[in-house]
Amino acid sequence: MEKKFFLISHNEFAHGLKKALEMIVGPQENLFSFGLMPGGHPDEIAQKIDALITEETEAVILGDIAGGSVCNSAMRLTTKQNVVLVTGMNLPLAMEIIITQTTSREAIETIITNVKEGMKILTIVPAAQESAEDFF
Repeated sequence: MEKKFFLISHNEFAHGLKKALEMIVGPQENLFSFGLMPGGHPDEIAQKIDALITEETEAVILGDIAGGSVCNSAMRLTTKQNVVLVTGMNLPLAMEIIITQTTSREAIETIITNVKEGMKILTIVPAAQESAEDFF
């Protein structure tokens, strides 16, 4: 079985994510990106992906927005047993899936859980509060 991974989004997001991902993990011959540009139709992206997968392909599609036109169009590809569609794509999610080359639904569920835990607000907390009184 060959494995293929697809990033799909509105506009250039998927292409930018692919570039960022490959900057970190190196070029990926089995990673493809498609963006819905103004005037385009989301079904065109689904058709391009469909043309790249066969019964011998295990495919993971990472999309930008659940309920968005791009993911809605790609959803028809999930009628195939060998296609998994995941929404809410981001760099940590894509990186973990590409590094592991996993197409397993169970493994992807675990990756999603771990990525969610990695989303947090970061801030620097001063070690001690200084005030003018400290100088007199």
